[in-house]
Amino acid sequence: MVVSVYLLLIEIRKDMAEISKTVAELHAKAVEKYSTEKNDFSDFPVFSKVKIIAPFVDFVFFYGETGMVIKNSRDYLGITVKLDEPRRNIIEWNFNPKDLFKIGIVTRFELMDMEE
Repeated sequence: MVVSVYLLLIEIRKDMAEISKTVAELHAKAVEKYSTEKNDFSDFPVFSKVKIIAPFVDFVFFYGETGMVIKNSRDYLGITVKLDEPRRNIIEWNFNPKDLFKIGIVTRFELMDMEE
């Protein structure tokens, strides 16, 4: 009985360690998972489809949203992404290259559909 309670406490502690990760740790884990450490501004031309892997940028949380690059100024937080599913007060946001995972490029036919 005592052993099973002890083992249960160990499992709960492991779960709590996973839950209590900092935003920086979550970001580092995502960068490692998607191999975005060497991303460069040149990897994200306008019309690139991207997945946002950063959990938190400038006091805003992101949850794996997707979007399209609409501007790339090649400066700090210089990649502006228009979200595919805008939030009530956020339509677009600025990111660094390692915060993004490139999915593809939007074709001109997809752009024409967006205009309609």
